[in-house]
Amino acid sequence: MTPRRCGLVVSLAAGVLGAALCGCAPSRPAAPRSAGPTASSLYSDGVSAYRAGDRDRAVRLLTQAVRKNPDLAMAHSVLGDIYKEQGNYEGAASQYETLTKLDPYAADNHHRLAVSYHFLNRLRDAAASYLRAVKLNPRDWQSCMNLGLVYMSLGENNSAVEYCQRAANLNPLTAVAHANLGVALDARGNVVEAEAAYRRALTIDATQTGPAFNLARNLQYRGKAREAVAVLEKLVAAADSPTARRRYGDALAAASREADALREYRQALRLDPHHYPAMNSLAALLITQYRNGLLLDDRKRDEAVALWKQSLQLNPAQPKVEQQLKAWGPKAG
Repeated sequence: MTPRRCGLVVSLAAGVLGAALCGCAPSRPAAPRSAGPTASSLYSDGVSAYRAGDRDRAVRLLTQAVRKNPDLAMAHSVLGDIYKEQGNYEGAASQYETLTKLDPYAADNHHRLAVSYHFLNRLRDAAASYLRAVKLNPRDWQSCMNLGLVYMSLGENNSAVEYCQRAANLNPLTAVAHANLGVALDARGNVVEAEAAYRRALTIDATQTGPAFNLARNLQYRGKAREAVAVLEKLVAAADSPTARRRYGDALAAASREADALREYRQALRLDPHHYPAMNSLAALLITQYRNGLLLDDRKRDEAVALWKQSLQLNPAQPKVEQQLKAWGPKAG
């Protein structure tokens, strides 16, 4: 939509001529043509559109504002936020880059730029921006935590633990900080300390699925299948879902409770008939029972094969499932 402009001033040339002929004083010259809305007014209208939910109009007005005044930091800030909300992290990063140059001493500006880089997988750039945010605001626990996650992605696990630990210390009552500390500790091989961090996260919020799954995996890795079962049993009671049921079934299978595991896999599929990870787990357990049975039960093998076929229809990119299907399908020797 073209910005609304002021009306043009009508030419007074004829009036001036008439006045001169009759001996009157000449009238004032015509007013100059309006320069249009200012950058500030465009910014104000853009913010109003943003608050009203009209993102397209907001972007259009704010873009005009920064063209008129490239140093208008507030307009770059709102544009960056809109682009980030839309998942346009390239656009967001561009706006935040300008913003950090215009206002380099605001920690939040560097944090937002770092988040955009993080989503773009520009990990070194993200780390540098998070570090700048932390330097400006040493109590910025979110930048500390995200910086730890970046270092973990880069394989720098000592630095990952350092910053995730700092985040947990700065905000000790936030489950996500302890949950991510657990992931960093696990990555570094500190599995006992990781268990404590996951348990702390679940003490703060028992409905958190991530730390519950990670704790169960940690315990199963250490041969503590029964403890993993207890963790996931609580999760299913607090936040039931197909994924929680399937993970619970995996823990039960690891604890040699096969009948209970089968029940959980089937319940996961009742909750979501298209949950192919549960199909794969159920098929694998059926094949285990088929192989271990004194009398081979072809019904178990046939059901497993049918489940793997259905799983591949839902997600063809599963090479391990394809291998199992080849090994146990009708043409298998």
